[in-house]
Amino acid sequence: MSVPVDARAFAVAPELAADAFQRLSQLQDVVGEMVRQAKVLGRSVPLGGGYAGEIGDFMAQYGIGGEGSAVDSLTRFGREIEDLKSQIDRALRRYEDEDDAAVRGVDCTGG
Repeated sequence: MSVPVDARAFAVAPELAADAFQRLSQLQDVVGEMVRQAKVLGRSVPLGGGYAGEIGDFMAQYGIGGEGSAVDSLTRFGREIEDLKSQIDRALRRYEDEDDAAVRGVDCTGG
């Protein structure tokens, strides 16, 4: 495994970061919908009695709150997506600030 000698060689592609941000937002919308569906599943799963009723009870238990439930897992995943989006946003702002500072430092007089 080789490690780059100069860590400053990392390049930022703002349009790719903006695209990643947009796709994460779309994924976040899907996760939100899944949370809503899991909460509905947790309310009741009327499958009848006997074995089907036991499966319905299990599905309801899995869908509602509590550690390891679908709602809990999806909610945590949604928070992680939001954190990632915040990191991308901060990186883009730093990039834009550096880019603006570099533009102000260029003197294009004298042709």
